[in-house]
Amino acid sequence: MRRLVPLAIVVAATALAPVGAGGAGPDWQALERPLHLPPLGPGGRCPASALSSQVTGKKYGVGGGLGPGPVYPILGRPGLVAYFRSDLGTWAGQKVLWFVLPDYKGPVLIRGRRLGGAELMRFDNGLVPAKEIRIAPGETVTWTGQVPGSRGRPSAVRVRVPGCYGVQIDGASFSEVVVFPVSTAH
Repeated sequence: MRRLVPLAIVVAATALAPVGAGGAGPDWQALERPLHLPPLGPGGRCPASALSSQVTGKKYGVGGGLGPGPVYPILGRPGLVAYFRSDLGTWAGQKVLWFVLPDYKGPVLIRGRRLGGAELMRFDNGLVPAKEIRIAPGETVTWTGQVPGSRGRPSAVRVRVPGCYGVQIDGASFSEVVVFPVSTAH
């Protein structure tokens, strides 16, 4: 009888593991889909994503989310101003909150680059910023007015030159693109 108890625990733990997750957490490699950012020719107009009417301060305690969701960069407006500071080296940066609707519980992978150019968008701090953001299931910060089950991950968006940038936000059940202009200032 003692042998059945550990087996039952293993079976129950396996049934509760998130889909696509291994023993060490989410399967991040499965989210690394090819980038499908829109092209932008020389002199082309930036196809900026619209502010979401679904993500408002009244409903979720955040406002100014861009794109179709379920994960939104919270910029507060359709564009971003990144600032050059001595501690960022050759990168300009600005804080962005990545908001995840309560309905989506899975992992999130965020990557970006300049449209019509080879420049990458990078994330977070340091002289060599990360190429991507990973938001694990359950990872969040808290804020006033936060709806139960919603998640948020603050970051810094980092660029070296101004332009039109796109981010691809990949989750287990979606792959969305959000585009916004980035200007730089000293």
